[in-house]
Amino acid sequence: MHLITISTDELDNSKKMADEYNLSYPVLSDENLEALKAFDVFFHGEDAPYENHGAHGEPAYFLVDEKGRLLYQQKQTSPFGRPTSTELRKIVQYISKNLK
Repeated sequence: MHLITISTDELDNSKKMADEYNLSYPVLSDENLEALKAFDVFFHGEDAPYENHGAHGEPAYFLVDEKGRLLYQQKQTSPFGRPTSTELRKIVQYISKNLK
């Protein structure tokens, strides 16, 4: 299994974050919002209906097998309710155990 992350932040900022948190997986940058649009991930632009939130993509999680089959997805419209790493691990374990 491989883990990658995609951020809508600038590449330099993504690299700084990956270094700061000593991440052992790739952190890709989607400054042009191509992946975000392709996966229909929610995006809040500068015209968002609330103050001081900034433009950003909301969290989305996709588990895809080696054949490209989508096994799980979760897309959010707010920054609240993000699953913890423990919850994501449980999802992966459940799917792995129950695959045909």
